Amino acid sequence: MLSFYARVLVLLLMGLLPMGVMAQTSTPSRTYTYLIYHKLAPGKTLQDALPVEREWRAINQAAVDEGKLIGWHMMVKQMTSNPNPAEYDYVSAIVSPTMSIGGASPAALAKLYGDSVQVRMADLQRRDRATAPVVKMEIWSTIENLFGPAFSPGKTPIAVVNFMRPYDAREIWQPEVEVMKRVEIDRIRKDGVGGWTFSSLMVPAGSEKGYRLATVQCLSDLSALVGLTPMPLSVHQTFETVRQEVFRFMEYTVRPTGPIDKKR
Repeated sequence: MLSFYARVLVLLLMGLLPMGVMAQTSTPSRTYTYLIYHKLAPGKTLQDALPVEREWRAINQAAVDEGKLIGWHMMVKQMTSNPNPAEYDYVSAIVSPTMSIGGASPAALAKLYGDSVQVRMADLQRRDRATAPVVKMEIWSTIENLFGPAFSPGKTPIAVVNFMRPYDAREIWQPEVEVMKRVEIDRIRKDGVGGWTFSSLMVPAGSEKGYRLATVQCLSDLSALVGLTPMPLSVHQTFETVRQEVFRFMEYTVRPTGPIDKKR
């Protein structure tokens, strides 16, 4: 199990899912995401974790407002093909435009906590460890992202994630990403898909993981999967879906350049 130090490292160093990004913004196409997997402590529920994650949201919102981050979000697992469904309960993600990630400034933290920054942060860390410890972390590089005007975590709260690998590790698979991208553009324009990303796992990327690529589709609900523009056979022949998981956005930051309906 990862210690809370891993969580602190993310904040001090401070992207699968660039939050609050629309296709028409100037956000770079390549972003970096820290996926942080949490497992609820015995006797704890999601309702216990929400106050902790909402406090992290406020801290990361300050970093977003300062231009240090693209976004932060909390996604709760709804369904999984993982044969060990109890591996973790939810994921928090921090998305950055670069690998040299920066957190909120001392001045921003002082606005949140006044002259009690150290005391309040220590208390948050204690509650975090006691409620939903970090059990795994991954760093992903998002190679392609597309977001239509209908995208927002409030309006398209379902994220379908396909963790994949090439059937043939020696095969050049990059051209098929362009094929997928053209289809996803049609799906966003015609089929009501809110957004799509294609990402590559950076670390840890050992072969025992079984996957090293991932796609994400943002949907209003799972019924949006019915009648989607079909993906060409060449894509299915190139990529194997190792694991599929369905998440729901619960908490998220807001991009200052693109306001979205954030629930309070």
